[in-house]
Amino acid sequence: MDEESLKKLQAELGAKPSGGTERMILQTARPSRSRGAAAPAPDTFPDRTAYRKALIDFEDAQGAPGLDALVGKLQALGLKTSVARGVQAVVVEGAPDALSRALEAEEVEDAEFDRAVDLVRPRRPSEE
Repeated sequence: MDEESLKKLQAELGAKPSGGTERMILQTARPSRSRGAAAPAPDTFPDRTAYRKALIDFEDAQGAPGLDALVGKLQALGLKTSVARGVQAVVVEGAPDALSRALEAEEVEDAEFDRAVDLVRPRRPSEE
């Protein structure tokens, strides 16, 4: 993570109440594919659903050593973790000071606070 982003997120965490709990999404780098392992070919499956399932299983089987190492570090800091292997992300929840230390892990490429998302409903042409 670049130094500017790190300092900004750590400052925001520093302003949070120390006894509170925060949630963040930490993004890691996607590992490069193993040279010997070939992804499944789409023409070997009866439909798109079967192919998609095979791709997910293939990605899971490839493993994520950097992600696993990061999860171990986060849990050592007392943070709760939930892993999203397909997108190489970890949702972490815990004390702001522990989250601040977690941001310094070399595996973390980007991070964002888990916040509510406002959905924008499209207007029909008759409503404009």
